[in-house]
Amino acid sequence: GCQCGRGSDDKSVNYQYGNDRVLVYYYFFFNDTATTEIYTLSLHDALPISTQRTKTVYSIGTSLPVTDEQLEDVAQAQGYINDRLGFFVLQRMDGQEINGNGVAPNLTGILNASGLQTQAAGADPVPDAIYKAMTKIRVTGRAFPSAAIFHPNDWQDVRLLRTADGVYIWGSPAESGPEMIWGLRVVQSDIIAENTALVGDFSPAMLALYIRRGLEVQVGYVNTDFTTGQQTVRAGIRAALVVYRGAAFCSVT
Repeated sequence: GCQCGRGSDDKSVNYQYGNDRVLVYYYFFFNDTATTEIYTLSLHDALPISTQRTKTVYSIGTSLPVTDEQLEDVAQAQGYINDRLGFFVLQRMDGQEINGNGVAPNLTGILNASGLQTQAAGADPVPDAIYKAMTKIRVTGRAFPSAAIFHPNDWQDVRLLRTADGVYIWGSPAESGPEMIWGLRVVQSDIIAENTALVGDFSPAMLALYIRRGLEVQVGYVNTDFTTGQQTVRAGIRAALVVYRGAAFCSVT
C-alpha cells in the first residue's frame, strides 16, 4: 500500500532493463476513488493505472593510455590507475545526478527534472528560504523533505551566522556544529553551484539511480597501442537516473 500523506499520485514502481533503456512502470493510486461508509464494509475500489515509460541508460567513462614500462616498472601502478579512473567516473556521475542537462550522453539531473520547484531567496535569510522550500515540497509536492544540498561556501555563510550579541547560531567555534537545518541533514558538495541549494525528498519513492552495469575497469589496445608499446585503461559505468516526482524537490537561489 501507499504511505499516508504521499498525495493523490502515490505510486509503486517496478522496472526491468532492455538494451539501453530502463522500462519504468508507474502504478498511480487515485485517492478520490476512496469513500468512507458508516456501519458498512462497502468501500469503493481504488484501481491502479499502470503507465510504461522509458529512461535511457547512458555510459559514463574515461580512459588513460599507459606504457608497458610504466605498468611493469612502477610498483602498484595498475592498482593506482584503476582506483583513480574509478574515482573519476563516480565523481562525474555525482555531477550528472545533480546538474545533468538530459542531452545525450548526459543524465537528466535533479535540477533539470520536470516539475522541479524553485524558491527565490530574495531578501530572506538562508534559513527562511530553506523553510519556504520545505513547505512547497510538503504542500505542492506532497512529499517529505529529507535533506538539503549546499555548496561549501554557501554553508559556510550559514555556519557563521550570529545573533546581534555575536553568539554563533549553529554552535560554538569550539564544536563541529550540527550539519542540520530545520531538522534536515545537510550535504556539502561543490558539485552544486554557489548561491544554489537543493532541498528534497531523497527517498526511493521519489527518485532512483538504476545501474545497468556496475563500475568496470578494463585494459586493451586502441589503434597503434600494440606497436607503440602502450595499453589503454578504461573505466566506465552505465546508469539511468529516474526522478519520479519533480515537485518533491525545490531549488533555492
